[in-house]
Amino acid sequence: MKRKGFTLIELLIVIAIIGIVAAIAIPNLLTALQKSKLKATMGDMKSIGSAIESYMTDNYMAPGGGSISNIADLSGDLAPFYIKQLPARDSWNGMMRYESGSVGPDQLFYSVISYGRDKLDSGMNINNSNYVITSLPDFNNDICFSNGIFTYAPRIK
Repeated sequence: MKRKGFTLIELLIVIAIIGIVAAIAIPNLLTALQKSKLKATMGDMKSIGSAIESYMTDNYMAPGGGSISNIADLSGDLAPFYIKQLPARDSWNGMMRYESGSVGPDQLFYSVISYGRDKLDSGMNINNSNYVITSLPDFNNDICFSNGIFTYAPRIK
């Protein structure tokens, strides 16, 4: 007896199994891609922060001579001596923001801010400095690196 191929029932079972596997794998893949972008952005922010702190140590002032809203404007002060190439955009291709100033005569501060995946200022809640990412929309939250620490960022396990 020759077998010609799969029966309709066998093909439907195979398609159903492929559908179940895809339904499980695709959301996990999307979350993993966003987590990798988040971690890359946070790494870039740490690198920028280290360059700013080195500049402040050498020059006794924050780079940029005051508040600058676009981090790309710091390139002349920081690159290539303090950082080889200044990453001006986060991993979601949004422009990062830079703020600086002084609290007192010897107290300088700086902040590097990413607006997250949606590229919108979501109004950081300072009372809740660490948030847990539980779903894809949580990648829209802002990230703030100030004076050497993440003051508003996800809690990474």
